[in-house]
Formats: sequence, C-alpha cells, structure tokens
Amino acid sequence: MIQLIAFGRDPLLAAARQILAYHQDTLPDLSRCQILIADNQCAAGLRAALLDEAEKRGFSALLGPNINRLDNWLLRFSDPDQAILRHPAQELILGEALRHAQQLYSDTDPWLLADQLLTLFEELSHNQSPLTDTLDSFQQTLQQAYGLPQPSAALQQEAYILHTLWQAWRQQLDDENATDPASAYLSCLRHSLDQVLEEELWLLGFTGFSGAELHWLQQLLDGGRAHLLLHGSAMGTGNHPDAPLRRITAQIGIEDGGNDTHTDLQPDAYTAFMQALYTTGGGHLKQRAEAFAKHFPIDPVAPRLCTLCTDNPEMEAQAVALQVRRWLLDGHQPIAIVSEDRRLARRIRAMLEASDIQLDDPAGWALSTTSAAAIVERWLETVEEDFACGPMLDVLKSPFLNTEPGDRHLALVRRLEQDIVLHENIARGLERYRRHLDLRSERLPGDWSEHVHRDLHALLNRLDHAAAPLIPLLNGSHPAQLCIEAIRNSLLELGTWQALEADLAGQMVIETLNELGTATASFETQLNWQELRAWLGRHLERATFRVAGGSSAVKLLTLEQTRLQYFAGIIIAGCSREYLPGSPSGQTFFNQQVRAQLGLPTWSEQLTTRLHHFVRILHSADHLLLTQHTEIDGEPVPVSPWLELLETFHANAYPGSLEDADLKALLGRAGTLPASPDTTPLPALTQRPQPVVPVALQPRTWSASSHQRLIDCPYRFFAADVLGLKPQEAISEALSKADYGALIHRVLEAFHSDIQQLPGPWSGPLDADRREQAIVLLENISQAVFKRVIADDFEARGWLQQWRACIPAYIDWQTRRQQDWQVQAVEVKAEKSVGEGLLKGRIDRIDCNRSQRGILDYKTGKPPAAADVLCGEAVQLPSYALMLDEPVAQLDYLQIGKAVVKPALKLPDEAVSTLITAVGSRLADLQQALQCNAPLPAWGDDKTCNWCEFSGVCRRAMWQDEFDPTALT
Repeated sequence: MIQLIAFGRDPLLAAARQILAYHQDTLPDLSRCQILIADNQCAAGLRAALLDEAEKRGFSALLGPNINRLDNWLLRFSDPDQAILRHPAQELILGEALRHAQQLYSDTDPWLLADQLLTLFEELSHNQSPLTDTLDSFQQTLQQAYGLPQPSAALQQEAYILHTLWQAWRQQLDDENATDPASAYLSCLRHSLDQVLEEELWLLGFTGFSGAELHWLQQLLDGGRAHLLLHGSAMGTGNHPDAPLRRITAQIGIEDGGNDTHTDLQPDAYTAFMQALYTTGGGHLKQRAEAFAKHFPIDPVAPRLCTLCTDNPEMEAQAVALQVRRWLLDGHQPIAIVSEDRRLARRIRAMLEASDIQLDDPAGWALSTTSAAAIVERWLETVEEDFACGPMLDVLKSPFLNTEPGDRHLALVRRLEQDIVLHENIARGLERYRRHLDLRSERLPGDWSEHVHRDLHALLNRLDHAAAPLIPLLNGSHPAQLCIEAIRNSLLELGTWQALEADLAGQMVIETLNELGTATASFETQLNWQELRAWLGRHLERATFRVAGGSSAVKLLTLEQTRLQYFAGIIIAGCSREYLPGSPSGQTFFNQQVRAQLGLPTWSEQLTTRLHHFVRILHSADHLLLTQHTEIDGEPVPVSPWLELLETFHANAYPGSLEDADLKALLGRAGTLPASPDTTPLPALTQRPQPVVPVALQPRTWSASSHQRLIDCPYRFFAADVLGLKPQEAISEALSKADYGALIHRVLEAFHSDIQQLPGPWSGPLDADRREQAIVLLENISQAVFKRVIADDFEARGWLQQWRACIPAYIDWQTRRQQDWQVQAVEVKAEKSVGEGLLKGRIDRIDCNRSQRGILDYKTGKPPAAADVLCGEAVQLPSYALMLDEPVAQLDYLQIGKAVVKPALKLPDEAVSTLITAVGSRLADLQQALQCNAPLPAWGDDKTCNWCEFSGVCRRAMWQDEFDPTALT
C-alpha cells in the first residue's frame, strides 16, 4: 500500500492513525509492526503519537512497535562472518591499489583520488553498477550516456581507467577476504526479503531510494508485505517540490502520481499559495499572483509567515535568538531553528545559551573544529615546523596539556613567550630556545631564579621527549600502523592523551585515532608525513561531534532532520543562495547527464529534494520566520531564490509586506539583548579622550622616549607611560631593521670601548696610515657580533653585508671627527632630576672638545629633521643633554645608511644651549601641569596617528570629525 500525507496535515499523527487502524485487530500488540524511518529525529514524536492515539482507542500501553532507521534495521541481516571494511581501511586498500596503477592517471594525489573513487564506487554499487560488465560493454554504456555517435579516445580512456580501477578494487577486497559497506548493505537487502515474512513493514518519510533499495521495496510492495507513507504530493514534475515523490511513484510503477494514493484533505488557502508558487502555467509570475489574489482575497501567508533581512550574520543571529525568546515567552513549543549554515547556527546556539536556553543539536559540527582536535593538529604542526612558536605556544597554553599545577605552568609559559620568544625574537627551534634561555639567564641573573631556569628547561625537555616518536616520520615513508602508534605515544608522553580521555570531544578524537589504527593493523601501507597528516585531517573533518541532547524545547536542525515533524514555531535561518539551494559538489567523473543515464544521483535531483524539504517545512509550523543577511565581511550575500520567489509572488498578490516589523524594531533596542551579570553602567558616546592622571599614577621617572610620547600626543603618553600598555610584540624570524640597529650599536660600542668576548677596542688616533688596520678591526668586531644572529637567521648575512659596506665610510668620518671631537664614553647610563621627576636613559655616545661636550646618536633609520629638533618637536637629543651635569655644546645624529655615514643635523652652536634650556623648562612645566590635574588629550593628527600603536584605545575614528584639541597647560 502507498499513501501520501498532504503537507497540511501532521504527518506523525496521520501515520499513527493509519498504523493503528491497520493493526486494530491485534491491539495493543504491535510487536509484528516494524516502522522504518529516514531519520531518527522523528522517532520519539512518532512513538508519542502512537500512544496518544492508542489511548483514545482504549489502550493505555502498546507492545511495540519497533522503530528504526532503515540502514540500522538492515544490520540484523548482516553476515557475522563477513569482515566489513570501514572507510579508513577502504582508503588504504584503494590508495595502495592506485599507487600500483599510476600509469592510469597523472598529476593526481592517489589518496584524494581514492576518496573520490570510493564515493563513486559506493554510488555505483547502490544503483546496480554497469562496471561489473565487460570493458567493451561499459564503454558502450558510456558512449550512449554521453550521446556520442562514435567512440572517442577520451571516453575510452575514462572507461578504461574506471573499469580497471574497479576491477583492482574488487580484486583487492577478495584478496583481503573482506567486503565494503555498500556491498554488505546490498547483501542485507537481499537476505531481508527471506526473513521478514512475520513482520509488517511501514516505511515513513522517505524522499528517495537507491536503485537497489527500489528493487527491494518493489518486491515487498508486490508481495503485500510493506506500506509506504510519503509526506507531500506527487503531482508536480521538473523543478517542483513534488518531484522527489513523483520519482518514487514512477519508479515503483505508478506513472500518475495521484493514482493508487489518496488524501482526505483539500488544500487550504495557505497550501494553495505554496502550490501556486511553483505552478508555471497560467501566465507569468505577476499574472499568476494577481489571479491567486482574486481567488483568495484575504492574505493567507502574512498571519503565519514572516521574513527578516539583516545587515550581517551577527545581527541575524541576534534576531533569531530574540524571536526564540519571544515565542517561548508566548508559550509556543516546540521550536525548530533550521539552518544549513553551520557557522551561523553555532553563533545562534551561543547567543541562546547566553540566555540560559539550551538546544538540542543533533547535527553537531565537524570534529576538526573542536579544541580537542585542534590540540592534536597544533602539536603535529609544532613538530613538523621545528617547534615554531605559534603552534608550540598554543599547545603549551591548551587545557588539554595535562600539567600540575596549572597556574604555575601558565606562568612558566608566559616567561618563555615574553622573555625568549618575544624579547629574544626566537621563532622556532628547541636548541635555539635552550641556548637563548641560558644566555638570558646569564645576562640577567637578577631577573631569573634558578628554579625558573630549571623548570623552563624541563618544559622544553618534555616537548622534546614527546616529539621523539614523531621526528623519524618527517622524512620518508613508514608503515601506516607505525605512524598512528607514534601519534598515540607522542600524545601520551605529552600528557594530552589523558586529558582527551576526560573530554567528550577528546574521546571522539581518540576513537578516530583508534579507528585509523585498527584500519592499519591488517595492511602494510606506507605513508609519508604529508599523506599521514592529510589522512588524519580528512577523518577529523569527516567525523561529527554531537553534544548529548536533552529535553530542550528548542532544536537546531538541518532541512532533512525536520522530516515528519510539526512544530509550534520554525525559523529558517541563513536563507542565502549559498545554502538554499546550495551548489553542486565537484564531480571528478561524469557530468550530470551521464550520471542520470547511469542511474546515479544528480544535482537536479538533489536540488528538487532540498526544495521539497524547504516547502514541507513551510507547512510544518503554526508560526514561521525566514531570515537572511545582506553581506558578510563587506561582501554581498545573494538571497536564496526560494525566499526571493516567495516574497516577490506575495508582493504581487497582496499589498502588505512579509517583513516582521516588530522584530526588526526590537532588534535595535539594547533592552532586548540578554541580561548581563555586569551591572556597570555603559560608557557614554565616544568623544576625544582627555584623561586626568591621578597623583598615584603620575610617573616619577622619565625617559627620552616617554618625553617624546608626551610631545607627540599626550594621550599616547597616558596609554604607554601611565597605564603601562604596550602592543603585542611581533615575532619575526628574519632580522628586522630595529634588530639591525641594535647590532650596529653593539659593534660601535666594542670598537670604542672594551667589551668582554669581543675584539677591540681601537686605541690611538686614526689616520690614513692606520685606516686599513681600523677597518680590519671593525670587520672582525662585526663578524663576532653578527655570528650568533647568523646562526639563527641566514638572512642576517644580508644585513652584515650592508653594514660592511659602511665600515670604510665610518672610519673616514671618525678620522675627520677626531680632529675636533674625541670619544669620551659610549653607551652611557645617565640620569638627572628635571622638575618634579627623574630623567634617565642610555646615551649612545658622548664626545668632548676641551671643556665642551657633544652628544651623538646613531641612526640606521631616518633621523628627525633639524627643523623638528630646533622647534622642540623632536626631543630625544635635548632629553639626553638634560641628563648630564656638564653643559652640552653639540647635538647630532649620525646617519648610517647604505654605504653612507654622515651627520644629519648640523645645528648652530648658539642654538643648542637655548634649545636645551627651553626643552627642560617646558618639561618641568608639563610635570607641574600634570600635578595640577591637566588633561592629556589625544591630538588626532595624521602624522602621529599613522604610526601610533594605540589607535584602538583612543578610537580616533569615532571622534576625529569633532577634533578641536586643547593644549596641555
């Protein structure tokens, strides 16, 4: 028997009544009744409907029925002696077969090809493959499918490749005395026909069958041993929601979708509207809409269905969460949120959980997106990238790193990150981390206690030991079983395996690794590191992590998971073209026309099936909301053509809009957001910041840099020197220009003063006769200083060559310089009270000329302009002068460029003293102003803001149009 249940009815209630009516004579015994469904989501609802209807018939309980998914039920008929290979083992077998058949394909990864072929072979098996025929027969089949009058070389090559690989695949399975799941499934179908004589089968909610399933079903229907209940109509054809059910009825021999079926419900106005959307006869869309409105003058859609368009996914998620809360407050339960956009679905879930609304999410998400899978992936990245700081620090900070106690461990990781990775600029390499750990400990003994030094070495040793099983796998190919075992041993040594065992997602990761390990036990397949990583990554992506469902009134479902269910409210979220209808997946073999000729699923069939589910959902609730967003990350998001058709047809039929104006208005109100436990008042609208510094926070010590920041922008001084903020330092594997400048300072310091373990210093005057000797010494010092850096960074050789080109020019300049000025001291630490604070810093070089002093600062970058120094905008050199007790007569920058060494300022001697006095007086006035609660405004000028690191703190973009700076007075 075949029966169609109209969209306007509750399908579970209709099915329950039909089943109980058929088995009326045996009630309450339904033990011989076997109900087969397409998705388990409706099982609980079906059982509840059966019990409710049975109670109306006077039976308070039922014996049975059995409710199963079709594929799960068929497992009863499997051969217990037959080994069924799961997907990982199939990949190994087919991948190995492809390795030995590389003459059939070129420039293709055999493992990716194996994955695609497994999908194709499974489809061919389920749909009674022509590959079992001879090669000539298969070639003729393809020639007819492609519609070619004569055989072509390309077609024959494609047929030969597929037929040969299919035969190799079947031969490999026979050699292993195993079978694949598709063949085992077909075997179960055949065996079930002989063993279900005592059962009455009811098939509910199906929208399609494979060729083998149709053959099985046809025999059951012909023998009167099965009942097929379909949800929907089977009248429409082509690109129509009825097409999937029309295909089923046609495939089982009912050409007219209305024959041998019956419904007892005439379509209401709402159902008629949905049918009219896809009825192409009767003129174009506007004419059909106007004709429908004449027949149904009262709008049947707006009272039941609304739409909402938001600007972005975040607003859409907020709207969905808000509507769910509204419905729950109104007592509408159960509620379904239907979305194919899993990213949007996860954001909706997070927002609802923030409102203490739990969801049932049977769809789950890819295991690869969980933190449990991420720790495994990041650890493998750490090993393969020579302990690169990014993945390594992620591993060390992960909660899946089993350490005790946790706070102390994180403190150690912070020391490693801040002191070694960032300050020492070490980006990778365990030995480099260890070496610089020792060097920093020696250089700064007061900052490093012995136990910190020891514990960090122990932490690095732990990583080293954990990586030991994996290191040999980085080169060459190794047995797959050995590879999986090495990953397991590495995670055990790291302490991660134990943490994964205590986590739900972690348990699935372990299960996935164990499944891969089981697959490798019987095969000697060799994998290189890239193949191993790709194989593991595919299975972590393929696995689905689901949180155990509860009894929530809100469900998060996909289109197919809503089969046979009826809800009080449904929200279809993410109505974009990308997901509704979506796009066809890439097919390596066969176009859509050939797939249709071979009896394989086609995109047009998938498209109409998804359309069927979409239209069915529109009939499955009393209240419906369809949402979309117009853009994401600045890119436009095309609306779903199904939603666009619905809105356009409605707009041409009725004057009102389907947009939910109330929800849109509520969405813009802060009071509709979930209540926050933080009761602190929200800040006022952003204005140009001009904070006042409390006395307790006012700096007592000043540097040339802090002085410069105060002049550049008082708010920048506030952020950096009052609040102590600083941006995250970038980790650079290549020597930066700033690092280069520090090395040049070190070289020149060793040339002019005695530094242990470095050549130098130069002694005596410089002249033409000793020029080459001075160049050689400076060359030797440079080699010694750069040696350690070159060991870590090969590209540092380029910087060394750039500096070496400058050495003769520096010696020539120093020769001329010494005629008037002699080096008195280098890298001088100096400090002096100025106003209410202590000004201190390190001066690159102090020269003397009899009783006069001159300050020289080395610049490998661009020095400030002389005009900026004279007007008091660039205060580095005047700040250094204020730190000295002796008067300073000369201030200058020595610019060290590409093969160029030259002074940059050349300030008049008479201007220097006046400048220093004015800068010192202004600094004292500024300190006094700070003590008098003067504000520190953000200037907002382009010159400073272009390289300021605190633009995100001052939010200049929010107030720059109102800029009207007030001087600090």
